[in-house]
Amino acid sequence: METVLQRLLEIDGVTGALLVGKDGLVVASTLEGEEEEFLGAMAAACYDASARYIGQLGMGDVRHFIFETPSGTIQISDAGELLLVVRSNSRANIGRIRVECGHASLRLAEQIGSY
Repeated sequence: METVLQRLLEIDGVTGALLVGKDGLVVASTLEGEEEEFLGAMAAACYDASARYIGQLGMGDVRHFIFETPSGTIQISDAGELLLVVRSNSRANIGRIRVECGHASLRLAEQIGSY
């Protein structure tokens, strides 16, 4: 799991990556301390609320979210039982991160056997 996170961290502009349970508990992270716990808990809460919203629209299951701000992005990918969360600055290639998140999510879900 750490290898997947380290590969994401090698992308120019990525400032952090973590795996978090859908309950908000951090499983693995490139961040430390309160920052990883806060990002993990908030990512799980955002995922839950957004997935319920999309479900009410009848659009199917959520695979990936991108929250974009002037200072960067937070991308959240569904990896079966886990969420893959990637934080990046405004100079990062959002599309490349999105593609790598998709590949990483599939690999993680296969490893865990839950996708």
